[in-house]
Amino acid sequence: DAYRLMRSEGAAQQSAVELNPNFRYLRVQIGTREVFMVLGYVDQLPEGSVQVWYSAEADVLRLRDGRVVGATMKSGTDWLSVTFAHLPSWEAVGSQAVFDRARDESPGYRYGIKEKLLIRRIAPPDDSQLKFVLASSLTWFEETVQGGVDGLPARYAVGLDGAGAHQVIYAEQCLSSEYCFSWQSWPPSGR
Repeated sequence: DAYRLMRSEGAAQQSAVELNPNFRYLRVQIGTREVFMVLGYVDQLPEGSVQVWYSAEADVLRLRDGRVVGATMKSGTDWLSVTFAHLPSWEAVGSQAVFDRARDESPGYRYGIKEKLLIRRIAPPDDSQLKFVLASSLTWFEETVQGGVDGLPARYAVGLDGAGAHQVIYAEQCLSSEYCFSWQSWPPSGR
């Protein structure tokens, strides 16, 4: 049923009510295309838990604490592996912080790309693709690659979960200058 739902014409307009409530979903927006990914499993790694999400198109998105640590997409750029050093927790960012990221990218087989990133708090933007949640109810962050020519900023909207822990509700990420997407936990909290 999920495969048919995702492959059907106009799947972007399908209501979340039609999604199986026994699964967790991400609403992923790539340009004007909207796709729902399902949580396949959670990898328990020494660096932290990694959520592995799948689409009906065989896209795989790996997220750790809301950040992309792997993305194998049917079209566009893939980030095969991503690691961080000196990564602050969301509550420890303050007004800004600096950390390091290393990643492997394909096509082109670029391995060991090292980047220094600046993360800072920003005002809630008015141009996000966030749905059914007030942007002003979340804490927003922007990450920029320092000194990079192709590093486009990423934005994260962080809220509190039921246990009072910080979690990313919505994010925007560019894997290359041509391939950007946003994702949102679905259904939105309280829906």
